[in-house]
Amino acid sequence: MAQITSRGKLWEYRNSIWMLWAILTLGFFNYISFFYTSYRVKQKKWFIAGIIYAILFFMMVVITEIVNRDHWLYDLFFALYLLGWIASIIHVFKMRPEYLLRLEAKVTFGREKELESMKQMIAREYGKTNDSRQVEKPKVATIKSLQQISLEEAEKDEEIGSEVVHTIDLNTATEEEIANVPGIGSLFAKKIITVRNQEKGFKSFEHFVEILSVKPHLIEKIKPYFSFSDQPNPEQTNKMEGRIVDF
Repeated sequence: MAQITSRGKLWEYRNSIWMLWAILTLGFFNYISFFYTSYRVKQKKWFIAGIIYAILFFMMVVITEIVNRDHWLYDLFFALYLLGWIASIIHVFKMRPEYLLRLEAKVTFGREKELESMKQMIAREYGKTNDSRQVEKPKVATIKSLQQISLEEAEKDEEIGSEVVHTIDLNTATEEEIANVPGIGSLFAKKIITVRNQEKGFKSFEHFVEILSVKPHLIEKIKPYFSFSDQPNPEQTNKMEGRIVDF
């Protein structure tokens, strides 16, 4: 037989001895194989099969007691009994792989559960002698860690919510600085520089918007990034330069 479980063939053969009740007893005790496997791995279907094979056996016993062996009824039940015995042999060979796998799982998980239970018991026993303050320390540390995490998250949210906007003076900024403003780009920046030179500077944001016909959806987007320095009127500059100050 091929190996079914990870525990080796020897373990499998040792846990397959129950099959002999169905194979070697000529059907007299084949039901024991099914009751045994049902009990070991808690499978109701095998318990029901054991009841069926047991009924066939006890019916054959009863018929043997009340009916002559030459009677046709005896031959009928004897044939059913033999068929039941053969069926039980085929049945145990088919159920063997499932039984071994279920038994392996039960033994493995049962052992792990037993070890885990033992660890918890030992931890409780030694935990009673520890100072109560030592037991509470991990809880305090956990609370402190949670508070720190909350503060860090709040600081991050505050930084994200209060993003710093760097403004530039549109009357003195370079083409590169203007192009870096969200929504402007290099092409629009070149146009801004050209118009600025023609107008000798922008008087205000409204003047800038009007001269360049800035679209409404872009106005609100770029407004926080621009500031405008006062541009002197050329006529006033000339007058101030030519004025004579009397002392």
